[in-house]
Amino acid sequence: MTITPKTSLDPSDISGYVRDASSTRSGIVARAGGGQANATLIAATYNRVLTVATAGDSVRLPRARPGVEIFIANRGANSLNVFPATGDFINALAANAAFARAAGTMSSFICVLAGRWEATA
Repeated sequence: MTITPKTSLDPSDISGYVRDASSTRSGIVARAGGGQANATLIAATYNRVLTVATAGDSVRLPRARPGVEIFIANRGANSLNVFPATGDFINALAANAAFARAAGTMSSFICVLAGRWEATA
């Protein structure tokens, strides 16, 4: 499957990114204090969060678009909250609810239905 990059990109929509080694990001710092609105936006397919200073610091997924798959490794010292985009869902959680990931874990987030991420625990 070939994906052509978009010429303009909504920062919350990574569905136009090419899924290869160039779509990786390491050294991500989770937003201190947590929360969905100000969480660090995840903007690559493969992501490595290195700094989670306090439990509940957060990152935010882009809009859930069918066919998009994102991997997040929490290599920080504390539990990381992964939020969906506003109005989206992760697994059976309520809309906008955080999906907690313990330090040292990795999860994949796959979208098969618009607005909903399926995540591995």
